[in-house]
Amino acid sequence: MNKPIEFSIFVLYLAACIGIALYFLKKASKGESAFWGAERSIGSFVSGVALFATLISTGSFLGFLGIAYRLGWSLTTMAFGTGVSLGFILNMMLSGGAMRRYSELRGKFAMSGFFADRYNVPTAVAATLVVLLLYPFYAVAELIGAGLALQYLFGIPFTVAVLITGVVLGFYVLLGGMLSVTWNDFMQGFLKFGVMVGLGILALYAFGGVGPMLNKARMANPFFLTLHPKVSPWTYIGLSLGAGSFVLSSPHLVMRLFTVKDAATARKSLSLTAFLIFVFHVLGYLGVAGAALIIAPKLVKIDQVLFVTMDALFPAVLKGLAVAGIMAAAMSTTSGMLLAIGAEFSSNIYKRFFRPNANQHQSLRVGKIAILVVVVVATLAGMVQTLSIGVIVALTLEGIASSFMAPLVVGLWWRRANGVGGFLGVAGGFVSFLVVHFLFKVPLFAEALFSIPISFLGIIIGSLLTAPPKPETIEFLEAIHGQKQIARQAPAQAVEA
Repeated sequence: MNKPIEFSIFVLYLAACIGIALYFLKKASKGESAFWGAERSIGSFVSGVALFATLISTGSFLGFLGIAYRLGWSLTTMAFGTGVSLGFILNMMLSGGAMRRYSELRGKFAMSGFFADRYNVPTAVAATLVVLLLYPFYAVAELIGAGLALQYLFGIPFTVAVLITGVVLGFYVLLGGMLSVTWNDFMQGFLKFGVMVGLGILALYAFGGVGPMLNKARMANPFFLTLHPKVSPWTYIGLSLGAGSFVLSSPHLVMRLFTVKDAATARKSLSLTAFLIFVFHVLGYLGVAGAALIIAPKLVKIDQVLFVTMDALFPAVLKGLAVAGIMAAAMSTTSGMLLAIGAEFSSNIYKRFFRPNANQHQSLRVGKIAILVVVVVATLAGMVQTLSIGVIVALTLEGIASSFMAPLVVGLWWRRANGVGGFLGVAGGFVSFLVVHFLFKVPLFAEALFSIPISFLGIIIGSLLTAPPKPETIEFLEAIHGQKQIARQAPAQAVEA
């Protein structure tokens, strides 16, 4: 090991993750509210930073940064970064408060629960199946990113690096649940923001300021700040739509709204997240990708843009923090998705079809088993490098957005939407995304331009051609918007010894 300082910081980071999990072990064992929902105890600042960490994955740290290097800052920042920021703002305006009230009203912690109550069981099951199908692919991309980082910086064999990441990740998710994940994300959010934005500012300073650095970067890539002629305008629009719709409706992000103290706290946390995301992409990407074009204008492995820039500009201590930041990018996103997988499977598959009278202890155990299975499968799959991390992440988020954005927003705001429409919205969006991606030649990342409108049409047509929802569904909808008071659902059975 020829990088003792960097490696020591990396080990301290892993120890901190495990330490946080052990600290919350007892609290997380109280029941479903503690394990899945952090006892609804999280404040706006912690939640906002944790949400930022959950969204900023290795796709953002490595994959999209590489795309910025190759295809231009305008694609990854003005399309993806701005789209994500707007998505969080729309989440704050359209769904954040209502979904937080829903969780408290019904005592549920999975988005499929909302679909079951608002639409019907088939819609909820379809939503859960989409989560179980797509989230593992996202997790694989994150583990690949962590493996690449450790391999590049420490010479650790790629497969061993992925295994280390998977073991630590599974350990702290299974031990501490949402409390562990949220407070780990809080730490990781500061780490990731500091590494990317700090390196970006340092790069701008090192190369003479914004103007001189950008002039040099454009000598290597003339299209760094403009639309790339080889990239369809529909790619820019599709990526922005898909990214914004993803953060508005992805179950693992919606689940975070169930952990905060109240609806007002949910909205405040979302506004903070939007701000952090915007600064991260504007300052961080501009400096880091621009510097890489100057330092290594002929870089082939574009997922290594961050490594190249930090090797040139960071001292050993900051390199160690950067490695921890990359690991944080992989862990924070994947941990949130793992919790969503566990909650979805235990509440909407196990309790609905296999053991309806299961108590909290039994339900939690099954949810943890589901998480463990996905960790093992994703770790094994991650040991085989595949497409660019950015491509995997972008396509997965488009599939999720295609399935959930329209059913969530329409379900919250259109009273006429019914069970048939909800099912067609989820299934139609997901299937049309797959059909467009695999059977038609469309510009990169443009699938959402077809699949999201089809999802909206499915809800509208299906709802108008069939019977309207029942009066109690309308009362439920009014209650989660704070317009009407109805009785809260009794909590699930207490944990049995």
